[in-house]
Amino acid sequence: MLPDTLMDMQPEECIAYAEIMAAVATCDGKFTQEEMSAYEARTSSLLVQPYVRERLQGMIDETIDLDSYLKTLSSHGLKLVLRDAILMAACDGRYVDEELKIIGRIASAAGVDEGMLNQLYNWVLEGWEWHHRGHQMLGLEHAQISTQ
Repeated sequence: MLPDTLMDMQPEECIAYAEIMAAVATCDGKFTQEEMSAYEARTSSLLVQPYVRERLQGMIDETIDLDSYLKTLSSHGLKLVLRDAILMAACDGRYVDEELKIIGRIASAAGVDEGMLNQLYNWVLEGWEWHHRGHQMLGLEHAQISTQ
């Protein structure tokens, strides 16, 4: 993982970030290997207490107070969680309605308009294509991404 400003967030922001990312990962009632990997990769860089990661499995049927966690995050933190939520939601090859709704709420809280949101989705697709090219060079199969 490349260096990121996630490590600059305050402890309470780290908890809010981890909870929101967990909500995105589990909002469709599933917690795929790809989502688990993405979640672990992002939250491990926060150096949060282990109980945050341990709570994830229990969140599959749990609803969080998203607005409360969004209020905990700074403007910077909101934009980071938006970026990473879009990336993590795509990691299993598809965006589902539940993920898109949460992403929309995060974008609204972050003051990110539809144009910038579309740029972020395109950024994820570009990254997905970049990753796919590496697989193609090596003759490996690669999953596709879809919006449903």
